[in-house]
Amino acid sequence: METGIIGLPLSGKTTIFNALTGQDAQVSGYTGGKKRVNLAEVEVPDPRLEELNKIFKPKKSRQAVVLIKDLQVDFTPQGGLAASVLGELRNCEAIIIILRAFLDESVPHTLEEINPLQDLHTILDSLVFSDYEIAEKRLERLIKEGKKKSREYLILHKLSEKFSTGGYTGSDFLNPDEEKLVSGFGFLTLKPLILVANSGENQVGIEPLEKEVESLKLALFTISGQLEMEIARLTDEDQRDFLAEMGLEEPAKNRFLRQLYSTLNLISFLTASEKEVRAWSLIR
Repeated sequence: METGIIGLPLSGKTTIFNALTGQDAQVSGYTGGKKRVNLAEVEVPDPRLEELNKIFKPKKSRQAVVLIKDLQVDFTPQGGLAASVLGELRNCEAIIIILRAFLDESVPHTLEEINPLQDLHTILDSLVFSDYEIAEKRLERLIKEGKKKSREYLILHKLSEKFSTGGYTGSDFLNPDEEKLVSGFGFLTLKPLILVANSGENQVGIEPLEKEVESLKLALFTISGQLEMEIARLTDEDQRDFLAEMGLEEPAKNRFLRQLYSTLNLISFLTASEKEVRAWSLIR
C-alpha cells in the first residue's frame, strides 16, 4: 500500500516525511533539478501487539507497515501539478497533502502569503482538472463508439459534471460498484486524502482551514513538523523522557499513522507465538 506526500514548495513536506518515518532526507536547499523521491516503510504502532509481546516474549515481532513516498513536486507554467507528479500519485492508494501553517521569515512562501486554505485549493484544483481531462477523453471515445447509454458513460458523465464546476468529489462520491468500474482510470479525487497542517510556534490560517476541511469531509492533522522530526531522531529512551516532560504519551506521528492506516481501509490481523508476534494488514 503506497501513500504519496505532496505539497507546495517550502511547505515542510520532507520535514513531515522525516517526522513520520524517522528518515534523514534532505529538507533544505532543494528546489529542482534531478528527480528525487524519498521512500520509507513505516511501522504502524499497535498497542495490542505490545501486549502480545509481553505475554509471548517472541524471537521476532513485526508491526503492520505502510509505504510512504515523498514526491518531488513540479509545477506547470500555469501553476498546476506537473504530469510526472500526477502520474506518480495515480499509483498511490492515498494522498497526504502538506499545507504550510507556520511563520518563518527565513523560509519565504512561494506565493508570498502564508494561507493554508489557499494552498489546499491550489492543489485540489490541479487534481480535479487532471481527472476532468481524463474523464472527458474517455467520454469522447465512448461517444464515437456509440456507447452513450453504457454504464461506464453514465458514471464518467456524472464525474465530469462534478469536475467541470471545479468540485472536489471525495472518496465516497461513487458507490462501491461504480468506483470499481472506473478504478482503472486512477482518478485522484476518488482516492482517500489526508491533510496535514504543518504548524509551529507561530501558526497561521488554521481556523478557516478547519472550517473548509469539515465541509469537504476530509481528515486534517495539525503537526509541528520541525518538532516531530527532532523527536523522531531521538533514541527510544530519550524520546520517552522528552515526551514525559511534555506530558505526552506518544509522538503525534503515532496517531497520524493509525489514522492513515484506517484511511487506507486497513485493519490488522494479529498472530502470536513464541517464534513471532505479527500484525498482518487486511482490507476491511
